[in-house]
Amino acid sequence: MFKSIKTSAKVMVLVLVILTFVVINILVNYSFTGKIGFTINLPIVITFFMILLLSMLLMTAFYKSLLTPMKKLERSMKNLRDGKNVDSRHLANVTKLEEMQQLINSYSEILNSLLKNRFELDSQESKTSVILNRMDDGVIAFSMQKQIIHINGAAKAFADISDADDTYEKVMKKLKLKVDFDKVLYLSNYKNLEEKVEVNDNVLSVVLVPYHNEKLLPMGVIAILKNITENEKLNNMRKEFVANVSHELKTPLCSIKGYSETMMDRDLEPEEIKKFAKVINDEANRMDRIVADLLQLSRFDYKKNVWDRVKLNIDDLAKQVVENLQYVAKEKKHNLKCVVNMIPGPVLASKDAIQQVMTNIISNSIKYTPDGGEITVYVGAAGGKAYLKFVDNGIGIPEKDLKRIFERFYRVDKARSRQMGGTGLGLSIVKEIVEAHEGTIEMKSEEGVGTEVIVTLPIMR
Repeated sequence: MFKSIKTSAKVMVLVLVILTFVVINILVNYSFTGKIGFTINLPIVITFFMILLLSMLLMTAFYKSLLTPMKKLERSMKNLRDGKNVDSRHLANVTKLEEMQQLINSYSEILNSLLKNRFELDSQESKTSVILNRMDDGVIAFSMQKQIIHINGAAKAFADISDADDTYEKVMKKLKLKVDFDKVLYLSNYKNLEEKVEVNDNVLSVVLVPYHNEKLLPMGVIAILKNITENEKLNNMRKEFVANVSHELKTPLCSIKGYSETMMDRDLEPEEIKKFAKVINDEANRMDRIVADLLQLSRFDYKKNVWDRVKLNIDDLAKQVVENLQYVAKEKKHNLKCVVNMIPGPVLASKDAIQQVMTNIISNSIKYTPDGGEITVYVGAAGGKAYLKFVDNGIGIPEKDLKRIFERFYRVDKARSRQMGGTGLGLSIVKEIVEAHEGTIEMKSEEGVGTEVIVTLPIMR
């Protein structure tokens, strides 16, 4: 822009000088000859060059006072446009022309205001970006052109979204959703659309909402992705738990009801009455065990267990429990023994609770090991913790069932477990007790080979 102004100024000066030269030449010629004409003589040429020199000096002064500050102004505007650092202080007092300086001062005020607003916008954008990237929920913002203008890390992780998935359609395809973009923007019944989808083993709650400017005009769509996988698992476990409780209580109740009705409706022999009464008693005891286990688990859930913790030598307790269960093991001709590899330091724990843990695990080994099996309880210490390792050569547990073995009412062989009197809650209780004592429990098993359960407890310092 300023180059054209400079060129125009030079042309104007040159034209002015030539016209001046012609006019002076005509006037001088007329004064001497009385005729209008055009001649070239030395005085006129000298006068011409003097006028030309004076014009150049005037042009230079004009350029410095007007064009130079305008050129600085243009450079500042270009830097502002390109997002470079701009400082208005270099524009102060660059010209002596009052009108030009006023223009520059006005520009400086506008520039300072723009810089302040840009700083605030950059700061706000930075804060927003930090907040969105720190969120556990996924957030994806789409423009009116259906392009992604922002996506946080959580959204990319949940739906495996890559840089190539940069449009609304591509993201919806990844989420396995068919929701029209315009419907979300404009139809009232789509203002808060929510869908539940499964993507890469994750269950996601996807909410699609439009966002607007200050004039309430639509600017695009925001997708909010919430990972509800754990909630779904817990919900399914809750449903399964309720169904299992109902089934576990219904089975003995049906037996009690059936046998009691038979006793009321028929004249039975004393032997039959005794047999039926035993069945009723066994089923009632089974219900009593289920209710007792459920109450114990309920106390765990609501943190109502009061542990009577004492200084406990688990090697002595392990020997005692093994001795107590010898008679049960001998009924199945098992070789049950306790081996102390190293006497661990004492642990601070409830004796009854840890005894319940040992009894439950050993009882399971006795039940699920074929007659004449080997069951060994190892006691020792490692890494500042006391450990109990229960090893048997029983029927083992399939790999697919291992990860669920500590769930409430979960059984590998449901029919066989019920037949043996199990409630399906024993290992759940064991896990709750061990974790309440800041310990760990781990199970390894191979179907047809045997099972190994390792329990660790912190040693007292």
